[in-house]
Amino acid sequence: MNEIKGFTEHWSGYKNGLLRLEHGPAALYIESVHGCPGSCAMCHYSGTRAKNINHDILAHLEPYFNDLEVMGIHGQGEPLLGQLQYFINQANSNRCVLHMNSAGFHLTPQVADSLAQTRLSIRFSIHAGRKETYRRIMGQDLDKTKRKIAYLVDRLKKTGGSHDLWFSYIVMKENLEEIKDFLHLAHSCGIRSVRFMRLFPNWQTIKGKNYKNRDFTFNYFEQSNRRVIEKFQSNADDYHELAARLGIKIEYGSVYFQPSMIDSMKEALNSLIVPTIHTGLFPLLKNRGTCLIPWFGGLVINQKGQVRLCCSSSTVVGKLKETSLAEIWNSNRMMRIRQDFANGYIPKVCGFCQGVGLDNFPNNSFTGLRQALPKIGD
Repeated sequence: MNEIKGFTEHWSGYKNGLLRLEHGPAALYIESVHGCPGSCAMCHYSGTRAKNINHDILAHLEPYFNDLEVMGIHGQGEPLLGQLQYFINQANSNRCVLHMNSAGFHLTPQVADSLAQTRLSIRFSIHAGRKETYRRIMGQDLDKTKRKIAYLVDRLKKTGGSHDLWFSYIVMKENLEEIKDFLHLAHSCGIRSVRFMRLFPNWQTIKGKNYKNRDFTFNYFEQSNRRVIEKFQSNADDYHELAARLGIKIEYGSVYFQPSMIDSMKEALNSLIVPTIHTGLFPLLKNRGTCLIPWFGGLVINQKGQVRLCCSSSTVVGKLKETSLAEIWNSNRMMRIRQDFANGYIPKVCGFCQGVGLDNFPNNSFTGLRQALPKIGD
């Protein structure tokens, strides 16, 4: 695909609020692996068997790969445990960014060598700035993870090309006092982008998840609440100053540096309600906002073939076993979502999400469009 022509078409559809689109999604997030044998305290899937996605599901998606700019391969599991070479080959042959979230535990030199041959984007889940906290939250040795990431960074420098590596940090009570340590850690690993994320609830963390071998109980409401977020926000200037001094960019994340409407209790209730009624209850009032996802893509495909609107929404917009991705993309439900955003409102299915812009996509993606925007108007 001609990048400028193709993705300016996506942009034009977004700016003009088109409901039915002639183009397909430019970004897909495929649940390449479901489950993870790791032991991260906040993860619902820790300690579970990793299962690869069925090729029948991939066969439904392959006709659309040539239109992609971003092929995400993370979902409810560790992507490094999946059919990685398949996705590397697909990303390379379709000239798109291979994007994933990973804890990095399973990053071997052989895997790093293969990844270095792609337009790679990885957001490493670190969530601590000190060894003892990392072991308590992630259940692993921080020094080992650092060495694995450092090897990949070195390989990427040698191969050149366009790559995008971030460190991701979920802000919670357990790690609130070591954010500056985290920034120094990123710098020491050669990482130049970080993001701060809010803790999402799951049933295990809502009721409290006990780790006897760490003398630690992880409870969602204790770890994520208004006091934690307000303290994080009160130190924002210090974090930005240190990041600038270290040459690190603080990228967009789901924890905002200004007061927001997010409420931990309401978000927990949404997480329990959505699987039953397929939409969130909160916020009660419509909020104004905009989002690129309905026009650019960002659909999440799980291993059952269910298609969700995006990684922040649990709402299923279609099923690949019943209809094609093209039909889902222009379904009545997708057009209603586009209509809400075109009218300037965030749909109820989006919960507390504030919408997605180009900054949410990997930095090494949509480069032609980013360069063209000053000419075509933003």
